[in-house]
Parts: sequence; structure tokens; C-alpha cells
Amino acid sequence: MSALDRGRITAAVLGLDRWFDAMRTTWPTPGYGGPVVHWWNHCLVYRGAGLDWRYEGIVDGYLTLWRRTGDRRWLAKATRAGNDLVEGQLANGCFRNSMFELNPGDGGTPHEAAVDVALLLLAQATRTDNDTDSDRFLAAAQHNLRSFFMGRLWHKESGTLWDSPSVESFVPNKAATFVEAVLHLAAQLPDPDLVERYALPTGQHILAMQVRRPGDILDGAIAQNRFGKRVVESYFPLYVARCVPALLGLWERTGDERFRDGAVAAARFVARVRDADGGLPQVLYARGRWNRHPRWIAGSGDVVRALTLASRHAEELDPAPTVGWIVNGARADGRIAAASGFGRVLPWVSRRDRLADEVGVVGWCDKAFRALAPLADPRLLDVDVVVEPPAAIRVAGVLR
Repeated sequence: MSALDRGRITAAVLGLDRWFDAMRTTWPTPGYGGPVVHWWNHCLVYRGAGLDWRYEGIVDGYLTLWRRTGDRRWLAKATRAGNDLVEGQLANGCFRNSMFELNPGDGGTPHEAAVDVALLLLAQATRTDNDTDSDRFLAAAQHNLRSFFMGRLWHKESGTLWDSPSVESFVPNKAATFVEAVLHLAAQLPDPDLVERYALPTGQHILAMQVRRPGDILDGAIAQNRFGKRVVESYFPLYVARCVPALLGLWERTGDERFRDGAVAAARFVARVRDADGGLPQVLYARGRWNRHPRWIAGSGDVVRALTLASRHAEELDPAPTVGWIVNGARADGRIAAASGFGRVLPWVSRRDRLADEVGVVGWCDKAFRALAPLADPRLLDVDVVVEPPAAIRVAGVLR
């Protein structure tokens, strides 16, 4: 990676940090606010704080910057985010306004499991740092996982995490986030049965929904959903990417090579369908039809994360083109654009979406932040160092 590339990445990370601070609000509770644009739905009216999956990347990214620089300013920002979550937790274990594009409301999936991941990462980090807040973060995550996910969404008879207490629906990418949370919880609690009881069967259900047909464009893809026994044969590269860290985590925990092989196959699918500029189509269907609109920009941080982890087992997997795609989406105010092509989803009915591409969404930008933080130059991660804004640098496309 060239010095220019490293400088652009660092500028993007510092820009996101400034922009996150600008997106903080105290209404209706302290946290990060702003609008949400999504494939499924937009949330443009409610723009208050959302205690949802936006926190996974914010916390993980700031902890990464702290570890790489030793600067406690980054740890303080991660801890502030954790305090938002603890203070915004409801008596039933759920978090206020945790439904992302469906806010306001609580009980969002995978959003609350992602909140638990953030809290558990923070609990581990602050425990290592001898911080007394560690137990608060652990307790909040445990309360949510046991009360909501294990208490309300877990179907004991089938060993399946349902997406709703009343609907027999299994969504692999959401379940994968739950697996990540369970693995983090199991690493911090003296409960040897957590992984076997919850994470293992969930991982096996994810693999059961993976296409394994060598030579097929869909080989390695993981279906979006299952209602009962009916599989919804839609394959979203972003959501397939979100399954990769959980599957690799299960392999590391158990040594079961099926999980590693499934993760690598999933990552290879994502890389196979990636465009030359580093972006990805929105969805592929079983009969060969593709929908390329919109192509996520900020949210593609999850693709970078998946390819980076899987590249340890398959060297040909290169996250660099998607890193370039993300950095080219950085804007002067620090945000990274949400997507490219919203206005072409259904152009005859969705003209309002033509402006959605440029919306800054904290719950997408956090994915970019988490992915770029390990790549930034530690020597430049100081607010007193002047880094040229990424919007002022004109470099086409792919990192070299």
C-alpha cells in the first residue's frame, strides 16, 4: 500500500471521527443520531439517537485506534459509546431505538446483537485496562442476550434463533451477529455450555443455507432467509460477508474445519461477484438475475472485514479494491456516502431515492470506520497533524 493510499485512509478515519462527534445528540437519550437509508426502508423522520448496530463499528474502531496508538483519547470515545448503551438499556434487556431503519422502537435484529458485540469488546478492553466500568458493560450485554435473544428469540426445540418470537424465520446474517456475541460472552464467563448450546447449532444452520456447487457463480453464497423449511433464494453479498467472522470464530473455538471452509467459500463468493471498482451488487437471485442498485459504499466496510479475515486462509482474497471504493466515497464533512444507485432501484416510483446515495448514515459509516481503522497510519492519527481531506485528492479507484 503506497504512502498516498495510507494517507487517504488516515484522512478518512479522522474525518469519520469528526463527523461522528457532529452526529451526537442528547435526544431522546445520549447517542449517535441522524437519518437512515436502507434497501428495506428509509428512516428520515426519526433522526434521534439509535442504540443499534451503529455501535459495533464505532466501539471496535475506537478500540483499534487506542491499541495502535496508545492514545487514551480513543479509549475515552469508545467508553462514551458504551455508556450510551448502558444508560439506554430498558428493564426488559432491550435497548432504546434499536431498530435502525425501523426506528423508533426496540428489539431490533441483528442490531441488538451487534450492540452486545460492542459492549463485550469494551468489557474485555476495559478489564485489561483495569477499568471499573468493565462489569457494567458485561452485565448489560449479558442481560440483553439472556433476556431477549436466548429468552424470547431462541426456539429450544429446533435449536434455532428465530427472527421474531412469533414467526419461524431464520436469517443467517442476523444469526451470525448473535454467534459473534455468544463467542465474546463465552470468552468472559465461566459458562462452558454457551457455545455448544447456542453458537454451534446456529453456525450449523447457517452452513445448511450455503450453496455449495463448484463452478456455479453462487458457490459459497448464503441465502438471505428461511421461513420454516422454505428458503428465500436471494443472495446479498453484504450479508454473506457478515457471516464470515462468525464462521471463522466458530472454527477458532472448536477446530471444526466445516466452519472455516464455509467462511472461505462465502468470502470467495463475495470476491467473485465484486465489480472492478471494488463495489458489489446488491443482490443475486437463484435463476441468474442480478440487481446492482444500490451498491453500498460505507457499509462495504463489512466486506473489507470479511475478506481481510478470510485472506489468512486464502491468499487470493484481496480487500484492497473495496478499501479504495470506500475511501473514494469520503466527503468533505467527514462522512462516507451511503451508496451508489438508490435512484435506480425502482426509478418509476422512487424518485425520492435519487438523493439517498449521499446521505450520511452513522450505521453504515461505522462499518467503514471499523474496516479502515487498522489500515490508518498511527503517526498521523493525531488531531494536531494536518492530513489533506480525502475529498481534495483525486485518485481513481483501486489501491495499489
